[in-house]
Amino acid sequence: MIVSVISALLDATPPYRMVEGLLVDKEVLADGTYTLLIDTEIVEVDGLTFDTLMAGEALRIRCTRTMKAINIDRLVP
Repeated sequence: MIVSVISALLDATPPYRMVEGLLVDKEVLADGTYTLLIDTEIVEVDGLTFDTLMAGEALRIRCTRTMKAINIDRLVP
């Protein structure tokens, strides 16, 4: 219990990762996790975000250390 709380806190603290590129694919994993493939990086998102984004969009995503999306920006060409 304490270990999971500490790991969750460490995951939520900076430094954050930045992923930028085209949304190549969307997938729902067997455990119900929603993921996006941005170029070669896999990012975990929530269900609403998963349904909203479409393949081919240019995105900039700020992620936690375990690649969970914090902030997603659509890039306009």
